[in-house]
Amino acid sequence: MRSLGFGQWRKGMLRAVLLVILCLAPLQAVQAAPAAQDDAPRPLLLGEFGNANLAEGESVQYALTTPMDGTYTVAFTADGNAADFVLTLVDADGNTLYDDVLQTNTVIDLTAGDYVLTFTAQAAAELAFLVGIEAGSMSTDAEAPGELFNGAVFITENVTEPLFATLTLEQSSYPQKALILVQGGDGDVYEVEVTSENFDYYYTSTDESEILQFVSEGGAYDLKVTPTSGGASLQISVFLSGPAPTLEVGVETPGELNSAEDTNTYQFTIGEPGTMVAVTANADADASLTLNAGLTPDAQSWSAYSYAGEPAVLEFIAPVAGVYYVTVQTDAEAGGAYTILVEEKGKAATLPLNEPTQGSVASGSRTGYVFEVSEPEQFVIVALAGPADEDLDLNISYYVNGEQVASDSAASSSGREVAGLFAEEPGTILVDVNGSWTDGADFTILAFTGPLTDLMGEGATPDAEAATTNSEGQIEQWAVAAEASSEYTDDSWSARQVTGAADTPEAGDIGTAWAAASADVEAETLVLVYAQPVNPTGIEIYESYNPGAVARIEVLDPNTDDWVVVWEGVADTAGEEIAVFRPQLTPVDFATDQVRLTIDEPLIPGWNEIDAVKLIGVAE
Repeated sequence: MRSLGFGQWRKGMLRAVLLVILCLAPLQAVQAAPAAQDDAPRPLLLGEFGNANLAEGESVQYALTTPMDGTYTVAFTADGNAADFVLTLVDADGNTLYDDVLQTNTVIDLTAGDYVLTFTAQAAAELAFLVGIEAGSMSTDAEAPGELFNGAVFITENVTEPLFATLTLEQSSYPQKALILVQGGDGDVYEVEVTSENFDYYYTSTDESEILQFVSEGGAYDLKVTPTSGGASLQISVFLSGPAPTLEVGVETPGELNSAEDTNTYQFTIGEPGTMVAVTANADADASLTLNAGLTPDAQSWSAYSYAGEPAVLEFIAPVAGVYYVTVQTDAEAGGAYTILVEEKGKAATLPLNEPTQGSVASGSRTGYVFEVSEPEQFVIVALAGPADEDLDLNISYYVNGEQVASDSAASSSGREVAGLFAEEPGTILVDVNGSWTDGADFTILAFTGPLTDLMGEGATPDAEAATTNSEGQIEQWAVAAEASSEYTDDSWSARQVTGAADTPEAGDIGTAWAAASADVEAETLVLVYAQPVNPTGIEIYESYNPGAVARIEVLDPNTDDWVVVWEGVADTAGEEIAVFRPQLTPVDFATDQVRLTIDEPLIPGWNEIDAVKLIGVAE
């Protein structure tokens, strides 16, 4: 019996991994008390970090499922002494397989199945550990990749060409960070690339960082590791951070950052939508702090920054009830201690439509409102009328099912602002009046919504004349509206350049086609809207620059509001200067007026520009 893989981690590397995971914040301040021995064990995934602070005599239990027979290692990862704990491991039949002092690497042969691990403290101490196994495979054949999973440690030598694997992460009930630790010998440098099923792309080079991290709740990922220097040895270890520590609303919590590169992540729960939330962080020394908050651990939906010696105060209106995440960073190279406090400041007032409303904002503060858009395809306009000599800023955000879809802001040097956006479907609008740059001011605010035809007349919307009938009796039509995950500008190379007939006359980087904000970074999406719903039989995608990056085509099922894949693969237009991509579509049994394209930007170097998209189909 041996501890393969785990003994080969360079000294301090596990601790370095711990410094980038979500659970970095002081456990005694934010973690719930350990479960009593008769409570249900905490679920633990293979490779997931478990953490607890225990008083002498206290115990904590974890439930673990092993996927295969093999030799497993329980690796103690805290700074203290593993011998401060006794580990008892029991199988599903109640048989005790281990009952002894915890080792730095406790090696146990296990079969596939369910187990309960009980840690009992012999002295007050911090427990931090994970369970892993040397297992998995990688392949030099991208078409027949190897298999890796959370908790796996893969070791090989003499790497001379790229290695591929399908990385499968177990589903978890909470988002956490996947941490891919890639190590080589002296002089070995590897590029590490991970691509998700939704074409999210993550990259690192081991001469910059040996840890590639991304947020996941489980799923399958494509992993590629390429030697760029050396290649004598390679070890790949797959960890999961575990859930972020929880902040109790209204309770100030101490924390500490070890350096300017560290990030501490917390979670907290808001019970009602429309709650006004304030997060305040104070540094113990004259350091600046940065706060980011959102609905996922890596989100930056709301941000705040403090100057040295001042608190960082982040305020926002919660669009939904549920779990939120906040991260803390510092500019102090040596890190430092801080405190963090989450408070609920009441509910945002409901802003009536088409009715001027009087309001006020205090100096350095914010006033929030919320209202609902109940009809689809509505323009939303909010006008703020404050004193001309006061600096008020206005921001509006549009949410559907808790996800921010669009936003707009106005920030002149006066108190008179207008913001607007287009809401394709019913949702929630959050309004923020920011008084950070004023001594306090009264204002009048007005919100109104309406369809395009009400605001601009019947001639404002394209009609079905864009649709024609071909010789086979099928309807052919160009998109009348488009929205992209990103766009180079809001005019040239914007999503609206994809609407209408193809008008880019030649191959090249020309502003009459859509282009993403950045080239070769991540997968992008284009949503096209058509005047007449049809059962799709064909599609023509006019690619005017660096063709071949279209990776998936979906159509919207109006009966379920689900996107249905009608083509997925590698386009045959790669290498051409200008092309029309005409893939064969999988038949569906409904009519649709929306198409979504996924463009795999990293696949084809340079901007992958699309001029127009023609939808072909049969009317119901």
